[in-house]
Amino acid sequence: MSEIKEKYKKYIDKECNYLAWYKFFRALAYVPMKILFPGVALGLENLPTEGGYIIAFNHRSAREIPFSFYAVPGYRHFVSKKEHYNSAFCRWLFPKLGVVAVNRDKPDLSTIRKVVNILKKGEVVGIFPEGTRNRDEDADMLQFKNGTALFALQAKVPVIPVYFYKKPKYFRKNYVYVGEPITCDQYLNGRVDTEKISAFGTDIRNGLEKAKDRLNEIMQIKGEYKRLQKLERKRLKELKKQNRIKQKLAKKQAKTAQAKTEE
Repeated sequence: MSEIKEKYKKYIDKECNYLAWYKFFRALAYVPMKILFPGVALGLENLPTEGGYIIAFNHRSAREIPFSFYAVPGYRHFVSKKEHYNSAFCRWLFPKLGVVAVNRDKPDLSTIRKVVNILKKGEVVGIFPEGTRNRDEDADMLQFKNGTALFALQAKVPVIPVYFYKKPKYFRKNYVYVGEPITCDQYLNGRVDTEKISAFGTDIRNGLEKAKDRLNEIMQIKGEYKRLQKLERKRLKELKKQNRIKQKLAKKQAKTAQAKTEE
């Protein structure tokens, strides 16, 4: 599949209520996915709580896409090569999940605008910067495409590196690590040019390499992943509690202010 057939291009821009479809598919597949791909990501506290951002995944298998929806919570648009629309199944499924079709080597202006608008609305985009599957689990990551850096710089959003430890396996616990956000603030002065895109692309690769090294380090110590996950759950639970208290306090203050205004 070197290029998309002309008669299938109309499916690329087909509009669907992707959030409703996502909730439907998640409800339908949650239990089967939990059985097929056990495992929840470590480092979920690194995910931003508001605003749009890009998740950059390493890529070894098509299994990573369904597994990622269970391992890393929340809805996200995926960016996929246009050639996938030559498949009848992809033409049916991708519009329902809000997948954005892209020319991997050189994204056109309309695609860039589409992704940037999604990010500016505060939604999340998932991308495999390697562009294709790296089937050798022991090899370095492949050369990154420029799309991830370009989209992030145009939308002025951070990139979150997410690393899969080996290819996801059926009925076996799988391991994923969410790294620290990679911000593009230092590249936002002036025009976005190829030099800035290349430099930020290097930052993204380094961030994903850092996530890889951290996960490999954790996996060398028996039971460390599970131990760190328990500690993280406690921190996230406490953070949610604090946020609920803040929200209640903010509502109370708003009501008080409104009452004073009415007097």
